[in-house]
Amino acid sequence: MKRKVLSLLMAAVLAIGLLPTAFAGYENFSAQAAYTGQFTDVPADEWYYENVRAAYEYGLIDGRSETQFVPDGTLTVAEAIKMAATIHSIYQTGSADFAVSDPWYLVYVDYALENGILSAARTDYNTSASRAVFASVLAGALPADALPAINTVDNGAIPDISMNASYADAVYLLYRAGVLTGSDSAGSFRPDSTIKRSEAAAIVTRMADPNLRQSITLTAAMTADEIFAQCIPAVFKLYSYNARGEQLGVGSGVVISANGDAVTCGHLVNGVSRLVAEMSDGIKREVSVYDMNADEDIAYIRVVGSNMAYLETCETVQTGDKVYALGYPGGGNARITAGTVTDPANDDYLTPLIESTATVISGNSGGALVNSSGQLVGITVSSQGSGSPSFSVPISALESMEGATAVSPAEYTSTHRPDASRCYTNLYPVPDFGKVTGVQLYASTRDRGTTQFYYRLSDISDLNRTLLKYYAALNENTFYQFSEGSFTSSAGYLLSIQLYETTYQGENVLGVFVSGMQTLPVGGLPRAAVSFLQTG
Repeated sequence: MKRKVLSLLMAAVLAIGLLPTAFAGYENFSAQAAYTGQFTDVPADEWYYENVRAAYEYGLIDGRSETQFVPDGTLTVAEAIKMAATIHSIYQTGSADFAVSDPWYLVYVDYALENGILSAARTDYNTSASRAVFASVLAGALPADALPAINTVDNGAIPDISMNASYADAVYLLYRAGVLTGSDSAGSFRPDSTIKRSEAAAIVTRMADPNLRQSITLTAAMTADEIFAQCIPAVFKLYSYNARGEQLGVGSGVVISANGDAVTCGHLVNGVSRLVAEMSDGIKREVSVYDMNADEDIAYIRVVGSNMAYLETCETVQTGDKVYALGYPGGGNARITAGTVTDPANDDYLTPLIESTATVISGNSGGALVNSSGQLVGITVSSQGSGSPSFSVPISALESMEGATAVSPAEYTSTHRPDASRCYTNLYPVPDFGKVTGVQLYASTRDRGTTQFYYRLSDISDLNRTLLKYYAALNENTFYQFSEGSFTSSAGYLLSIQLYETTYQGENVLGVFVSGMQTLPVGGLPRAAVSFLQTG
């Protein structure tokens, strides 16, 4: 629900009648100009409308032009200093009459230096102000007794602010005073991100009118041990089996509701006949399937049971967030690894993935990526190198999945058979590389039970993304197991697929080799798109 700030006249009445002596300077803030909706890019139904209106009337912020406020535009360091100097001057003297200077901001800088708003001159006045810089400047605009703590914010509770940071005192002062509230449910501040003009308008109106300040409570972030203890009862080991009862693989999964709704990787579910969840207490439970998305490599499942431990979900993920990966690496004991989000929407893959420095190795697939509050933000799916960086499917991917009826894995597999129209003729269900990616077939041969399809590399504009498309098709058609250079089927189709970068008739080609087989090697998906390609 959008919050509306009080009108200026009502706020002025409240300020005069209710504020204690220490707040006497607030009665100096009054309307300097009437806002009549002249900023055409500030719709009346936007959350920041009343803030822009109030800040404009107080004389704390102007538009970029007479009709344009540019709410998503950035604020410069010089503009932040002007706001702080203006607030300070009005609070102390009742006016903000500054002389003209060259450059325009020099008079505000001099005032800020003289009155302790700035401790030293800066050299970055024309650059965009980060949120950390803005907070540092604004915190000095009012005396300390005019910014009393109305909120409980423990030291260390703001997840992305080190208590050793030069701006930490300023940020904590403004959080506790209700001027700042954070950017997400965890209270993250995003110190290195630039601040929007709409955000600045909200902050300066809270500086000028204590009645607009916000109530929050932030307790210190949990340690890794505390996250583990809180979250691991909802994270389980997931075993998959084929129609003969043979184990195909092992991964992880996460319960997200008390009735057993859960989520895991798509490649752990597709084509299997049975799934069994082993909970952290050792109890094993049968698993059914709601839906699966091969492109995003995520599956919506249900663990049989009731009153189960589960994780709350959170869709807000930002660069710099502290995160933890929980799962059962190697099929062994539960493990937690800590990391930081380096890209909340990495687009190197077919769909955006959360990239972080949390280590994820085989067996972690399908496990939980949680924030510093223990909320589930993603499902771990892959990693590079020794397990970091790692990549997770955002939990928001569940929004597009069907969750009405869960069926047994065997029933799901039997009713979701691969589309024959996308497969090679007489090699069902191996996906046709050309049909999937749009790359024209160059040549094909057959030799001792192996059919070879060749595609000229010069016809492939982006090899990495093209391979990702084919991997998704392999996954969708149950060929997700990868071992000793071959993709094999979890559903028991006795065919294997190998990809080679090689030459054929003098051309550099990508070869797709499809062979018959009698055994099914067990493995996991390759970690990178191009790196596994064999040469020959």
